[in-house]
Amino acid sequence: MIRSALLVLVAVATLGATTSPETYVVSPKASEATKAAIAAGRPPEHGYPVIENVHWTSLIVKPGNTLEGDVTTSANIDYVEGRYKDWNFPFKQLGLGHFHVAYSVPVLPPFLIGRWRIEVIARSIDGVESKRSFNFSYRYF
Repeated sequence: MIRSALLVLVAVATLGATTSPETYVVSPKASEATKAAIAAGRPPEHGYPVIENVHWTSLIVKPGNTLEGDVTTSANIDYVEGRYKDWNFPFKQLGLGHFHVAYSVPVLPPFLIGRWRIEVIARSIDGVESKRSFNFSYRYF
């Protein structure tokens, strides 16, 4: 019991201040069998989606810079995107469980300078999404 609690504490501490733990959402496009499995607390047919690792070139973005990100996932993931509010950018799949994005940061109005919370969303072939959030700073200089 104490060992389990310690493992949970270490796992939470490892996530760091800039990320949030993964959460799962069932897509409206998921099959009825997947929706029923998740509602009953069972994994979908191909298992839960897992975001294994996310690497960004920087958590500080500036106009004209290229933000690059690499995401490693479980093999059942067929789509990954980054999302800020209603705006999203897809990652290109390089291989089974490996995704990459290179995004040229535009000049944005001054009122958008500051911290942004960007979600990385990985959707499994069953239509279940796993999410992880990251804090970015947008600056001019």
